[in-house]
Amino acid sequence: MIKIRNNVEKSIITIDPYKKDAFKFIGNEVGALDVSRSISKENFFISYLKFKNLITTTISISRETSEEELSNIISIKTYEELSLDATIDYKIVFIESQAQTEDRLFSVFVIADDTIDKIFKDIMAKIPYIDYLSIAPLLYSSLYKKGFLTVLDVDCFICLQKDDAFLAVYSGGEYLTSRPLRYNLSSIKDRYSELKGERISEEAFYEKLNTNGICMDTESENFDPELNDVLEDCFFYINDAINIINRVYFVNIHNIFIDSEIGKIPGLENFVQNKIGLKTATLSTNISINSKDYDLSQQHNMMALIARLTKEEDYQAEFNFSSFLRPQPFTKRTSGKFILSCGAASLLAVAYPAYNYLGGYYLEQSIPALTQELIDLKNESNRIRISLAGLQKEKEQMQDMLVKDRQKLEFRENLLTQISDKKNEYAMKGINIFEISQIINQNKVKVSNIFGKDRNMTFAVQSNDEKNITELIKQIAQTAKYSINTKRIDFNKAQNVYESNVSVEIR
Repeated sequence: MIKIRNNVEKSIITIDPYKKDAFKFIGNEVGALDVSRSISKENFFISYLKFKNLITTTISISRETSEEELSNIISIKTYEELSLDATIDYKIVFIESQAQTEDRLFSVFVIADDTIDKIFKDIMAKIPYIDYLSIAPLLYSSLYKKGFLTVLDVDCFICLQKDDAFLAVYSGGEYLTSRPLRYNLSSIKDRYSELKGERISEEAFYEKLNTNGICMDTESENFDPELNDVLEDCFFYINDAINIINRVYFVNIHNIFIDSEIGKIPGLENFVQNKIGLKTATLSTNISINSKDYDLSQQHNMMALIARLTKEEDYQAEFNFSSFLRPQPFTKRTSGKFILSCGAASLLAVAYPAYNYLGGYYLEQSIPALTQELIDLKNESNRIRISLAGLQKEKEQMQDMLVKDRQKLEFRENLLTQISDKKNEYAMKGINIFEISQIINQNKVKVSNIFGKDRNMTFAVQSNDEKNITELIKQIAQTAKYSINTKRIDFNKAQNVYESNVSVEIR
């Protein structure tokens, strides 16, 4: 064990609030830390929340939604879909999936502030702050950022803890999605005991896994059919979840990394690879030269990586769930600003008499120069005023000319419009008279006179046969654009012809 001592370098303290253990990372070494003792505030403190403590959902948002409205819409949909209690304070964090889907998909993580307080109640009695509080599915992002894994593939992390289990999928080094799993180590032990028909303690079961591992050779003395059956059910269930994620997010998962709380389980990699058909490995993220001396979980190592990234570049600040942040520097606190303001006010109160004396002396010395400057400014003001008056007069003259020119222009526009209207109207009348004349000639009727006004024309017609005039009226009436009217048909005895005034309105 290394000696934990004060160090010029700011150390990283990783805390597991569930196991109540902590480790101190200094440079490339690590040491166990007793959280029952008070710890210096100068360290950087980081912890995490298990998946089981989170409420999760996936929100679909139209790609037309603006960035300004995005946060509010996601919060409202989250409250609606999860039926959250409006009287409880929650921390809501969302991260967008990079899947090429029609709508934007957001993974939303929710936890009540009271839940965080309960989890860290005992820890916070000794730890002064939690500078960064991550969540289990996002811890794996540090492996890509620090180069432990490449960003070329789609990877699935299967986390198996005694009281929690989930899978998290990363595509191109970016978080894609996560799912809870019903098979944690404790439930696997219970199912194994049930099939075996005998009770077995957790310690004995975990010892069996670490020692004998998983054997697939039915002829081997280490072959355990009940254990194989339980794990087969477990990983077939996980395979179904992987297939669903592949379909929904249009990806193809290439690798599986197993993150087990009890460490590497011999034979499990081959078992999973054989059942699921994907390349499988046990997650290993040793970052300290003496990590083999401690029972150090992968979560502690990944927390240390995230802490280093946070100190370097404020990594994933928007995903910090901590309610126990250290106070801001004195000058940025409200109380600090108040004290500084009071100090500044006191300083001003002391300096005020001296300021008045020096100001008065300076003004007295400046009076002659200022008086002359005032005279010069008045003269300049009068010159400008006269110039403005001249410009105003020119402006009024130009406005009068503009009004007259506008009147001339309007007169000419009206005249041209009238000429154009008359040309069009006369042309239309000529066409209509020509069409009606053809109908008159077809019915052997003569025209003695034509009267026209606006869209109305009256034809004085004559015919030897009254039927010809009647047929003429019917034929014109059948034309859609004409409306026809005649009062009577008279007989002219002197000329021995029938006469009628036929009025036609152009519609």
